[in-house]
Amino acid sequence: MVTSRSQKGAHRIAGRLLVLVWDVLGHAAISACLLTAMATPALAYVDPSVMTYTIQALAAVAVALSAVLGVAFRRTRKALMRLLHVEESAGRVAEPEVSRIDPAGKAAADAAAREALAAAGGNARGAATGHPAGVPWRRRLALSLLVCLFDAFTVLVVAPYELVAANSASLVFGLDSVWQLILVAGLLVGVVCALVLSVFRGRAFDVLLALALAVGIGSYVQTLFLNGGLTVADGNLIDWSKYTGEMVGNLLVWGAIAAALVTLAVTREKAGRAVAAVASVALVLVQLVGVVSLWVSPPDGSSIQTQRIYTTEQGMFDVSKNKNVIVLVVDTVDSLKTKAVYDNYPEMLDEFTGFTWYQNSTGSMIPTRYGIPFLLTGSYPKAGETWNDFFGRIYSGSTFLDDVSAQGYSAGIYTDSLSPDYAKTRTINVHPLDASKALDKRGTLEILYQCSLYRDMPWTLKPFFWYYTDQINNAMFSSEAENDPSSTPYVMNDPAYYQKLRERGLSINSEDASFRFIHLVGTHTPYTMDAQGNLNEEGTSLEDQTLGTFHILSEYLRQLKQLGVYDQSTIIVTADHGEWYLTDEPLTEPTSPIIFVKPAQDAGADAAPCAISQEPASHKDLQATMLKGMGASQDVLDHYGEFNVALEDRHDPADRLRTYCMLTHDGKRDYDLLEYQIVGDVSDFNNWHLDGNDWRNEEAWKQRDAER
Repeated sequence: MVTSRSQKGAHRIAGRLLVLVWDVLGHAAISACLLTAMATPALAYVDPSVMTYTIQALAAVAVALSAVLGVAFRRTRKALMRLLHVEESAGRVAEPEVSRIDPAGKAAADAAAREALAAAGGNARGAATGHPAGVPWRRRLALSLLVCLFDAFTVLVVAPYELVAANSASLVFGLDSVWQLILVAGLLVGVVCALVLSVFRGRAFDVLLALALAVGIGSYVQTLFLNGGLTVADGNLIDWSKYTGEMVGNLLVWGAIAAALVTLAVTREKAGRAVAAVASVALVLVQLVGVVSLWVSPPDGSSIQTQRIYTTEQGMFDVSKNKNVIVLVVDTVDSLKTKAVYDNYPEMLDEFTGFTWYQNSTGSMIPTRYGIPFLLTGSYPKAGETWNDFFGRIYSGSTFLDDVSAQGYSAGIYTDSLSPDYAKTRTINVHPLDASKALDKRGTLEILYQCSLYRDMPWTLKPFFWYYTDQINNAMFSSEAENDPSSTPYVMNDPAYYQKLRERGLSINSEDASFRFIHLVGTHTPYTMDAQGNLNEEGTSLEDQTLGTFHILSEYLRQLKQLGVYDQSTIIVTADHGEWYLTDEPLTEPTSPIIFVKPAQDAGADAAPCAISQEPASHKDLQATMLKGMGASQDVLDHYGEFNVALEDRHDPADRLRTYCMLTHDGKRDYDLLEYQIVGDVSDFNNWHLDGNDWRNEEAWKQRDAER
């Protein structure tokens, strides 16, 4: 008897040990699935806007798989316990069974319940039917908070976080400066909306709750799956008529989501509320994984910092009384387009005395994010090197700014298209900044909410929220900080620059020699400047934008003359690139950035009208031109290889071979740098030929192939 009892006890213990082992293995499997949702650094670059979406998608899969495994685990556990004759409730104190009400007394019980509810202020009808009119306010508030905070987190927190982090290099303020503002404001909006929603009762509450949930789910689905073909915010106007298909498809998806949720809320109230609560919590958790990844593995190293480096306005409106080299870069100003305007308005060059206009000019690389770094580094891709090799050495392999410093020149660089880390130790104006003094909190929230709605709303609504990058920078910057140039981030805004130039005027600094590189918007789209350099938000034209650009340049030159430093200044006016359009195919028309050069020279030469030259010029000649203007020796210039002669000293034949790289881009990714050879007149596209050099972004092509 004892032996039998001992055997039973041993079997029971063994059975429970096997169940325990099963529990450990099951929980480990579920935990492993959940851990796959956590982001880890990858040994590859993924487009930032895609990266977090991918992480969120993986997190969603992990959560769903965990739920499936959880169900399977519970069922197999019960089967195992039955097989092993293990009682789950053994040792527990069970409550006595509840007696059922006699069916014959149901009517009396219902009547008693109604009287009790009436006495307590309840709603008998709602209680009897399960209608939400009987849902207490606290429960309605809880449901409203879950859904509204999910909406606010999705549209007003996650979207701004991802947009700022992914574009940190182009924005004056990074995520480290704005994340708290975005979070607090988003949560506040969510709470206020929840309070309003909780006021409603009955079926109205259920329907509105379902619609609020549809907004959050629709935004999430839109961002994750339906934004294909959405172009970069580079200022180029979008022909929305080309997206009719996307608009119709989006409305169908959003309508289906809303219809399904509202139908569920009306027909099965409790299930609708349960879905609202569970879906809201689950999608917040999934998106939270993506947000955490922005800190764990930021898409841009400068986006999450304790101390961000800024390009400020320090020194932008001063020059040396002794020697100056000044480079004014006006974005996208094309020599071919400028000649057409000049033919009608020759007075636009009246202040360009002593200059030579090199009309047969080629750039280096296009677009801006490659063209500007070339002008300040001289780094150009080499035949045979990979895409990653080139961009890995673009700054590390350059000595240009060091050569500038070696000539005794103090450098001020004003652009948003150069690595702050490269410039911070080589310039007077790139340094840490207290963002709290320069950030316009209201303007920041307004523009980021506009950007978020543009991204998250269906295609039909996107035209109402369209924006471009410069709008973000202009809105983020507080005008109250303008009194201190060293605490004022540089923002590309030509009308604002022109206003400051007139009000402050150029002044003489204490530097022995000054190098100033100022990047302006120029004729980049959209056209919002009139011929006098003033802002016109209604829109202008390419001709007006061109005239306004040269009006601002002329004012700068005029003030140099008034200060008496024009003669001892080498001045270059150029563009980062010429006319360009977004394409993933090779060029179909020529492009030519303006190049005007005035060396330091005597007053007589500086008084001569602007000369025009058909010398085959190139951006590759400008490093030597700048350094010669600083007095660099030929030994220094020889470091720049075949481009060791200043432009004014070159006398090349008309068939000089020049090379030029253009980027193929589909609105989402950079694919290739294609090199052209130009021999002869740049305005004749018959003189342009691809030479076979192709620097492929292999990672981008892999992503594109995977999507197809």
